[in-house]
Amino acid sequence: MSDEKPVLDVTDQAIAAARVCVFSWSERTATLDVRARGASRVPEIEGEWRLNDFLTILDGLSASTLKLALATSERAGRLDLSLGLVSGGEVRLVGAFSGAGEARGLIFGANHTVSSHPDLNVEAVYQPIIRLRDGAIAGFEALARWRGGDGSLKSAGQMSGGDKTHSGAGLAHAMLDQASEALADWSGEFPHLGLFIQVNLTGADLFRADVMEKVRTLAQSERYGRGAFKIELTEHMALRDFGAGVAAALALEAAGAGLVLDDFGSGHSSLAWLGSIPAQGIKLDPQITQMAGNPRMDTILSSIARLARSLGMTITAEGVEDFDRIQFLKGIGCDYVQGFAYARPMTKDKADRFLKSQRKLSDLTS
Repeated sequence: MSDEKPVLDVTDQAIAAARVCVFSWSERTATLDVRARGASRVPEIEGEWRLNDFLTILDGLSASTLKLALATSERAGRLDLSLGLVSGGEVRLVGAFSGAGEARGLIFGANHTVSSHPDLNVEAVYQPIIRLRDGAIAGFEALARWRGGDGSLKSAGQMSGGDKTHSGAGLAHAMLDQASEALADWSGEFPHLGLFIQVNLTGADLFRADVMEKVRTLAQSERYGRGAFKIELTEHMALRDFGAGVAAALALEAAGAGLVLDDFGSGHSSLAWLGSIPAQGIKLDPQITQMAGNPRMDTILSSIARLARSLGMTITAEGVEDFDRIQFLKGIGCDYVQGFAYARPMTKDKADRFLKSQRKLSDLTS
């Protein structure tokens, strides 16, 4: 019996086993760097390629499509391409130009699905995000909760040892689907509010092809406004592999999702994260929000707010537990606030009633 390892098939191994590849493109050197993610190392697609060499693994039409897309003069453009392989498979390249003649993103297999999880007892709850200008609800953050043995909803940290929560692609799909359905319902019933919803993804979720396809489908839904479906990212996702984190964020943005940098100011690479990702907004870390009133922290918060505004980004102060700091936060230019001072996370039914009560109050005062 031969000890020689079989040649790995590009379609079956590079994409299915590795799940997803990170790519970076440099026009200056005409090179495409592709690194597989996951357990399998796949030499057929992973590595630093001269563009013309990489084009040889694509079918003729796909090779022409990719070559034209990378040569585009629209340096701030998005890349979202279905590419056929000469082996007969199909991959999707999603990303964006991150600088003059440079692009980053992900390459993953097309038509990925996730198995159903009938025992996944996750339920999304929604915490209102309040617009400071008028005190109205601007949107919600979707948070995962599980039913405990007593029937109450609990966060992962509140679950006892006997209660098990789930993670992975199943959890991501469940949260994305529930958040999308809620947003679609609210957009239909309260179209004048222009609501948005924000969902957290883990670092592992960013490199799952099926999760990326799910985000792409939901973000481009016609049931709510473009950009209303947002993904919250934390810089912790990029600490282990900054380049890969940026590539995944660019792919999400290219797929149509709005990006919000969560827990901003809590880590050491916030400025690099801010400078590399086309996010729409930042959320101040609750710890630094609650330090408002300290002269040194007030100076820091004011500087962060000026920087974000100069980049055209919105600013959300998270962790607001009382109203003592509201005037300061409003004064430095915060657009939104989120926290127990305004509302705790609530079920979909309660959020419906909350929105209806806000509408009645608006009707009475108009």
